[in-house]
Amino acid sequence: MKEVSGYKEIVPGKKWFATLVTRIFFFFIGMGMQTAYRIDPDVKKEVDSWPETFSFCMTVVGGPSMLMLKKAGSFQYLGEKEAFYCDVEMCFKNITFAYLIMTGRISVPNAVYHNRQFVKGDLSYGMSIIRVLNIVQTLLLPNFLARFYIKEVPKLTFRKVVNRAITYFNISYGAIK
Repeated sequence: MKEVSGYKEIVPGKKWFATLVTRIFFFFIGMGMQTAYRIDPDVKKEVDSWPETFSFCMTVVGGPSMLMLKKAGSFQYLGEKEAFYCDVEMCFKNITFAYLIMTGRISVPNAVYHNRQFVKGDLSYGMSIIRVLNIVQTLLLPNFLARFYIKEVPKLTFRKVVNRAITYFNISYGAIK
């Protein structure tokens, strides 16, 4: 019988493009949540219902992540930090599933249904985070793209257009800074 050590091990390549797209998406969502907390009353009301020191992160197992912290009356995007302890952690099982969700090929409810994403922590806060994410995605994405991410896209009003412009400005300023 031939020894196993005689075979060459096949190591899969890194998915650098999917990782880059996921990192960029996390940056935009994080900065968008931080801006939406200041300008949108629905997001402010939802986030203010959380405990005073509340943190959550969205992460890909073995890949990029995004950490958000509510502390002292502010809601901050902390970037791609190691989350030692988070109140709620939303995890994608691998980078391929995260990439499919970020590009709108799979909806978030469909990903949960097919067991491609899981949540660690209190589920009621997880649902609250999803509501905030839906509002932020309507601010970030044009309506023809938002329909791939959100079940029901709200009507476009003048106030939403102004909030969208403010969000785009703050994200570009955050990218420069």
